[in-house]
Amino acid sequence: MKRVLSLALAAATIASSGCVSSRYKLTKDAGTSPPVAPQLTAERASAQATVRSVIVFQGQGSWKREAYWDEYIVALANRGEAPLIVESTELTGLAGTPMVSGVDPWELEKQSRTLAEKRFGLAKDVTVQIGSGLGAITVAAGIGAAIGGSGLAAIGGAALGGIVALPVLVGGSIYRNVSSRHEVEREFDRRRLKLPATLVPAQITQGSLFFPITPGPRQLVVRCRSGDERFEVLVDLATLAHLHLPSTSPTTPAP
Repeated sequence: MKRVLSLALAAATIASSGCVSSRYKLTKDAGTSPPVAPQLTAERASAQATVRSVIVFQGQGSWKREAYWDEYIVALANRGEAPLIVESTELTGLAGTPMVSGVDPWELEKQSRTLAEKRFGLAKDVTVQIGSGLGAITVAAGIGAAIGGSGLAAIGGAALGGIVALPVLVGGSIYRNVSSRHEVEREFDRRRLKLPATLVPAQITQGSLFFPITPGPRQLVVRCRSGDERFEVLVDLATLAHLHLPSTSPTTPAP
């Protein structure tokens, strides 16, 4: 019981200091650090698709403190004389499993955690590195716990399990978490490219496609329709083959 009380006091101290869970935080310099800009373009029929930049966990251009997803900033153009409908997109990585772009930041994080627990479907000799520097996360033999909930959530859970009433100040921290959560959702929605999208002739639209963390991206598929014709634009991502993979890891799919 003493341990539970200690945890409760720790939670109260964190709450009174105005702590906000890192998963709900925007970075202080959000939008000021330029993302990786590969400028990869592909065309088919009247459609043109360009991957202008990629933002990864704690990478350049990252606007959320801990974003467990890959953000592809793309431009789509209608080069034809009839309306073009961009219906959906799909990302394929080293594992060969197609990933659909997401519409909910928290579901994307859950997907990434689940994939990490399963080693992203990769062979045992492939090491995945999420992020860089001191904040890097290495996936070599399972990592689910490493990218789980915040320390505050763990403390709060232990305290509630011991039926200890926490000071009212905790409510303030929860409110700040909720507010910050909404900020993340608003920014996510503002950046997200809403699909399906209709482009009139000569129109260009740009936005972000959010995918679960996908090591070793290979190809971005953009599915389109113009009149009765349906087709796919395939953007080759070979120049991003080392994304989330240390130089010592294989970057070619296993036979």
